[in-house]
Amino acid sequence: MKLCIILLAIFITSNEVIYSQELKENLMDSEKGLVYFLRGKGYSGSASSFSALIDKKRVCKLNNRRNSAHEITPGLHDFEAQFSGKKGKGKVEIVEIEIEAGKTYYIRMVMQESFLLNDISAVEITRNSALRLLKDDKLKLDKNFGE
Repeated sequence: MKLCIILLAIFITSNEVIYSQELKENLMDSEKGLVYFLRGKGYSGSASSFSALIDKKRVCKLNNRRNSAHEITPGLHDFEAQFSGKKGKGKVEIVEIEIEAGKTYYIRMVMQESFLLNDISAVEITRNSALRLLKDDKLKLDKNFGE
């Protein structure tokens, strides 16, 4: 019985370490910032991929339970999410972030449902929230990076 408890404790501890390693932080001496786009599980819009855009240019498409990492030059950048397309649309919610070299940022793609219209938006979150999303929704690195 004690052996089972010890093995269970090791499994739980190693599981936490694996999840935290999947969202690697940027190196302090890096010349660029590191930005993660995260898309958790969900039922609405789950069949379609979401496009992540930086400065109105699509950098990746994410399906449910996927994440993607991007190195970005320091400075003020616009981040947004949309259902499809390679260029940003006119009326969307944009997150502006001042990117600093050596820092890591996390952006969650969130589905917003309403009576007549569904939309998605990009929301900046903390590292702890990103790790919790990674663990609870079992996110994986997107294999179709950049497509």
